[in-house]
Amino acid sequence: MLHRSFWSMMSVLAFSGLLLPLRSQTSTSSEHQNQVFKTSARLVVLDVVVTGKNHKPLTGLQQQDFLVSEDGTRQTIKNFEEHTAAEPLQVTSPELPPNMFTNVPRVKPNGSVTVMVLDSLNTPLDDQRFVHAQVLKYIKKPEPGQRVAIFTLQSRLRMIQGFTDDPSLLAAAVNDKKNGVGRQVPQLMQSDAETAATQETEAALMVWAPEAAADMQQFAAEEGSDRSNVRLRETLQAFQDLAHYLAGFPGRKNVVWFSGAFPVAILPDPTLIHEFGAQRDDQEEIRKTSALLTAAQIAIYPVGAEGLTTNPTYNAGADSRLVQQSQLSQPQVVTKELNANHAAMDVIAKATGGEAFYSTNDLNDALQRILAHGSNFYTLTYTSTNPATDGKFRRIDVKLVRPGYQLDYRRGYYADTAKTAASPSPAPPPNADLLSAFLHPGSPDSTEVPLTLRVVPTKISAKASAVAAIKGDNPGLKEAVNRYAVDLMIPARGLQFDTAADGHRHVRLQAGLFLFTRDGRLANWLLRQVNLNLDDAHYAIVQADGINLYFEIDGPADSVSLRGGVYDKNSDLAGTVIVPLKNLVSPAPSSTGF
Repeated sequence: MLHRSFWSMMSVLAFSGLLLPLRSQTSTSSEHQNQVFKTSARLVVLDVVVTGKNHKPLTGLQQQDFLVSEDGTRQTIKNFEEHTAAEPLQVTSPELPPNMFTNVPRVKPNGSVTVMVLDSLNTPLDDQRFVHAQVLKYIKKPEPGQRVAIFTLQSRLRMIQGFTDDPSLLAAAVNDKKNGVGRQVPQLMQSDAETAATQETEAALMVWAPEAAADMQQFAAEEGSDRSNVRLRETLQAFQDLAHYLAGFPGRKNVVWFSGAFPVAILPDPTLIHEFGAQRDDQEEIRKTSALLTAAQIAIYPVGAEGLTTNPTYNAGADSRLVQQSQLSQPQVVTKELNANHAAMDVIAKATGGEAFYSTNDLNDALQRILAHGSNFYTLTYTSTNPATDGKFRRIDVKLVRPGYQLDYRRGYYADTAKTAASPSPAPPPNADLLSAFLHPGSPDSTEVPLTLRVVPTKISAKASAVAAIKGDNPGLKEAVNRYAVDLMIPARGLQFDTAADGHRHVRLQAGLFLFTRDGRLANWLLRQVNLNLDDAHYAIVQADGINLYFEIDGPADSVSLRGGVYDKNSDLAGTVIVPLKNLVSPAPSSTGF
């Protein structure tokens, strides 16, 4: 329902410049997010880093120095912009009024921002200690004005520090064991001790029972494959969650991903005739991940957490008989696994326009190179000459008029399919729950749909709670002590409107509120389907003032956070906002009640 108090609040936000469009029809580099591949004239945005033999970025190039092709066909560069690390910081937006929270980035980047992901899901225990020490060393003396956000990955991606250039905040986040940054046993990877024990057992069986050894090797291979598949799916989900969070930030996002063993074939390889190579089972998830990273303008910089490695087979304490059976094959196995991991890192970097770093004990030097690489680049845009909506992979090639330089850029993208390009979009199941996955605790906000929440708390008297119906969908919540009135405010430019045959515009949303307790328990929730059918007059009002949804939800006394969100079914994009309840200001007592 539309709530009258919304219009005055929306005016305040519009005046302060917080409700920024994410789908502008212009082509300035700060407004590329979420407009890419959404129209029949496909606008492609490329960030290109040019380096010389000394690995230093080359600056001062002009538009005419670049040649761009798509699937071998020359493209016309439409817009051109150079970004350097020397660009000044832009000021923050005005502070929000009390009880108002937004997922719209409050500080615009100066061309790019940096994200660090400390990956314990894919990193052995000992390597995690090495990464922790190296990251801490770097962030104690970051480059002036360089904003960094830090995430961890265990079974899910979790943000432990939002963007800041304050080294004390970054160091405190990395050192806070409650954040989960400390050494975490990777449940889906064998430890070195487990690997050594398995190898010794297999070697012993090869001496005394060769048939049993073959069975054990088969079992170990199948178990390892199962673990790798789970790691792949959870890593893909982490990439997707990060893309959802960063989509609303304008400009380039440089993601430094510390990992000991990236799952193989986590992104399409644009150098192959078939971009998936031998990877078949997870093509759709890989394709989805690639599209999200592209739309969010993310470059991945994989950093090997293992440092300079030595072969674990050569152990002075090993039994000589067992070494005789294993040493001929095990070095090749270890080398093959290491090479496969490095190859996966190279594919990830090449596909997204980043650079991979491995086999180094100086991660601080790697971070300095990443900073220079990701802060000095050129943004090129072109309108593709291929209008086909066939969902195929389009390969991109960028060259300089003068040869002899290294160019790093995203090597391709997936075109829209006829299904996604058609208007109106096919309707999902009426009660499909597409939003809950974005509202789980610990995950970063999704910024794909700009969203602002106004949350007003009210105490509920014992008498009122006994007779009034509980607000929310939790049937187990028998008595509430707090009620929250929530306005969800969505600017029209953040949504996709489909046009029906009668000229009416349709938007299909799912809106939701989740209340969490201190221990992360879901105390109450509310999920609603919202379908709007707008004639020209109402569409004009919505275009000017946006959409406001009003809900009430009750919670117990130990509720500490509320998460609100909307999912646009037409565009398959989401926006979420987390609200710390302790920061809310209670209204003055009223004789009229809630």
